[in-house]
Amino acid sequence: MISVLELNELLVANNCLHAISIQLNDDGMAYDLTLSISASEKAGTDVAHVRFIDISQFMFRDFGGGLTQIMHMSVNKLDSGFDRMRYQLTDLEDDKLSFCFSSFSVD
Repeated sequence: MISVLELNELLVANNCLHAISIQLNDDGMAYDLTLSISASEKAGTDVAHVRFIDISQFMFRDFGGGLTQIMHMSVNKLDSGFDRMRYQLTDLEDDKLSFCFSSFSVD
């Protein structure tokens, strides 16, 4: 498990979106989101897969029309008191992507 600081460094270094996937989790009670991102759009580039568990308040806009870059994604710990929403991811440059989630993993 990596820290939030390490996750933020990974997200800033990898701004080319290869894939986004949202699926119902194994419990069938919440959705998980996976971002496949890399530092370059070139073939053969290492792709990081970040899984965000139990997402809510999902917002995504201005997608497609060529390569979609999500510049300066940042994760912040929330102090909202809700167990299910412990973190929030936002795109600080263009507000293209935003959601809350309870935990994460990196492959």
